[in-house]
Amino acid sequence: MRSIVVTAAGGPEVLQLQTRSQPPFSASQILVAIKATAINRADTLQRKGKYPAPADVVQDVLGLEYAGVVEAVGADVSGFKSGDRVFGLAPAGTYQEFVAVESATVMHLPSNLSYVEAAAIPEAYITAYDAISLQAGLTSAETLLVSAAASGVGIAASQIAKAMQVKVIGTVRQQAKADRIKALFDHVLTIEGGQFAEAVNGIEPLGVDVVLELVGGNYVEEDLKCVRRLGRIMVVGLLAGAKCELNLASLLTKRITLKGTSLRSRSNDEKAKVTRAFEKNIVPYFVSGAIKPIIEKVFPLEQAAAAHALMEADQNIGKIVLNLELEPKTNA
Repeated sequence: MRSIVVTAAGGPEVLQLQTRSQPPFSASQILVAIKATAINRADTLQRKGKYPAPADVVQDVLGLEYAGVVEAVGADVSGFKSGDRVFGLAPAGTYQEFVAVESATVMHLPSNLSYVEAAAIPEAYITAYDAISLQAGLTSAETLLVSAAASGVGIAASQIAKAMQVKVIGTVRQQAKADRIKALFDHVLTIEGGQFAEAVNGIEPLGVDVVLELVGGNYVEEDLKCVRRLGRIMVVGLLAGAKCELNLASLLTKRITLKGTSLRSRSNDEKAKVTRAFEKNIVPYFVSGAIKPIIEKVFPLEQAAAAHALMEADQNIGKIVLNLELEPKTNA
């Protein structure tokens, strides 16, 4: 099978096409023939040697999500058969033609979604749904603040929240990005110097109810200034670093919940529970067309390095997808 392999820690050029054997699969797993996968910020960090994969998965093939067709099923698997269209999360190894995944984490792919569209869904949308809904308990009467609002997870969070009739405020650092995503949010703020609390409080004088923090660093300090009493701050990303100064008095007096979360480090059972909840509560929005994945560009598998370069240029809106059915020299 074709595999994109990380040959050393470094820039996009370390991603090289190799030929490897299909991965083995256990009695509880499904072997999926991948038709499309997508690029995530975690992939670029892992490529640089800054975000190692769990010890029990392939180390030199990136990829956290997939859409494809069931090739074979393990002896203990029920509910899936060869030929079924599926999509979902994987712990690693989706930049190649086959992946073995636990059946409990696999979702049936709705007939109205293409493989390219489906590949853009699992990591961003499940991450967003888990953080703002399952963990933060966001409700329709509340307001959500999203940092890095033009990212895949940021856009996913807004789409899910809007489907729930939630008011959403987003922050970005580039006016060009603000212009491109303004239709997806109630308010989009272009910020400088990492300061946005005053502008947010100008929109919501009592503060927002939930913050989806995708930047980290000193953004968390600003979050504390513009979250209301009993507000919840969910830290998902650390693009601005892992350290900040916190006003603990605000944390106490406003009884704020500050929580960090990550999907990749969870057990298969935990991932299965999140996936089942997502399939039940959010996938119907994709079926109805109420939510549609936002895709910036599609590359063939062989151009994974170019896809990484595009992400690191920080100009994309939404997801960057690798389509394994595209010819090597074709872009879409």
